[in-house]
Amino acid sequence: MFSWLSLPANVSMIDILGTSIPNLIYLYGFIVKDILWLRILIIVGMSIETGYHFRDLHSPEWAEIGWCSFYILVNGWQFTMLYKERRNLKFTDEEQAIHNKVFKSMPSTAFKKLLSIASWQELPKDYIIIRQHTHVEQLALISDGLCKVVIDNKEVGFVRNGNFIGEMSFLSGNETTATVTTIDDTRCLVWNKEQLKKLMRTDHEVEISMQSVFSSDLLSKLMVQQIH
Repeated sequence: MFSWLSLPANVSMIDILGTSIPNLIYLYGFIVKDILWLRILIIVGMSIETGYHFRDLHSPEWAEIGWCSFYILVNGWQFTMLYKERRNLKFTDEEQAIHNKVFKSMPSTAFKKLLSIASWQELPKDYIIIRQHTHVEQLALISDGLCKVVIDNKEVGFVRNGNFIGEMSFLSGNETTATVTTIDDTRCLVWNKEQLKKLMRTDHEVEISMQSVFSSDLLSKLMVQQIH
């Protein structure tokens, strides 16, 4: 009655589980965003696969066992380095608040790299951060303060804590579409455009995270404009 569940004579349940479970773990590893968890999953999957290749104790599959052991050692080393790097990460209260609010999807190690090429700027009231129809050389993120957005001499909205200034021009390379002026004393985190683009080109983790951050920032600005 259950003949459709029967396995071929040369295939056992151990064969199915020994090959399927590691591959499912590797598949999940491709989904996770945190590279530290990817290393852990590879080590777990390879360990199970190594055990599977010992299923015949009289004739272990030494070539496969050797390669699995090598992958475990490499990923174990990388895991150790990443863990030590993250354990030693320290942020100021302001930096941690920005990470929690704006860059929460970005791993702490990538955020540290982002901070390493940034600088802080204290801007007075009525300071013009960017002018409409110009090319900007910097990308700014408001940490504390409020700015007004003017397009063709018409006030269209505001940007505040956690919002970027000049990101559309940064992404497209086109001229700015608005003038942004501080309403009160404003504190910004600022990146040089070329330095940031270079970091994004050379660090895939930073690039992917920044694209996600820019998308969220744009969406929040659109929602605010629709409300007003």
